[in-house]
Amino acid sequence: MLLTRHLFNFCGALAALSLLGIVVLILSQIGMRLLGSQIPSADDFAAWGLSASIFLALPAALMHGDHIRVTSLRQLMPEKPGHICDILAAGFATLMMAWVAWAIFGYVHESWTYDDVSQGIIAVPLWIPQAPMAFGAVLFAVAFAERTLRLILGLPVEIANTDDQTRGE
Repeated sequence: MLLTRHLFNFCGALAALSLLGIVVLILSQIGMRLLGSQIPSADDFAAWGLSASIFLALPAALMHGDHIRVTSLRQLMPEKPGHICDILAAGFATLMMAWVAWAIFGYVHESWTYDDVSQGIIAVPLWIPQAPMAFGAVLFAVAFAERTLRLILGLPVEIANTDDQTRGE
């Protein structure tokens, strides 16, 4: 499971780099417009970068406990039934994300099979910007499967943030 933790963190770093790429692209586009020009297909590349940053960040966010969850009902439950509900919820999420990952992978495979290209000024094979979305969805399903297994084995499911540890939370 240490390997998956490193992989999830690496994908989180790729997501951050994708956001940085969007910033550079937007600032460059602003500069080019001031000079009376533009970057071809900049909007397409920014949208693809945003999609990549979202999907690649999902596993790391889950691992660090950064996803929004409703804990009100869970806090009212006794420990044993609550733990069982946590396992069932994580198992259900694993199945749902496996289905989502399968559907996205099918979508990417279809783009690759039919040689779909973007309709912007720069014709990019669509499977290229779609691949990070599929990869992130697959890893998100793996992260949920790992979470389910950790809950079943009674292991910690989240890595505490260093800020939380220094504040004593």
